[in-house]
Amino acid sequence: MLLSELLDMPVIDVDGAGLGTVVDVRFRRGARRRDHEGDLELVALIVSPHSRLSMYGYERGRVNGPAVVARVIEWLHRRSRLIPWECVQRVDGDGVVLGVTAPHIPLDVRRGIPDSAPPSTGRA
Repeated sequence: MLLSELLDMPVIDVDGAGLGTVVDVRFRRGARRRDHEGDLELVALIVSPHSRLSMYGYERGRVNGPAVVARVIEWLHRRSRLIPWECVQRVDGDGVVLGVTAPHIPLDVRRGIPDSAPPSTGRA
């Protein structure tokens, strides 16, 4: 499978609902063997519910670009998330179909990973 085949594909959850569009992916490099770089392994999809545009690297948090551009990209891709490749059941003409409910992993984990439980009020 080529990366170009995944980009812009819709992502469909186990209930048939659309989660957004694949706008990028994440790879992990395997161990280096002698003078050969390790193989790349697809580990996650970046899915945006609002935009099909690239993030131009701004999601990584290390881009020192114009702040205005960063804010626009952030707004266009609000509620974007990482979906582990292990959650994917198949890729076909319908899009990327998940076989299990994917955890909600935000792109910027400094903002925290949402809990499924309601927040505690601190009252007993």
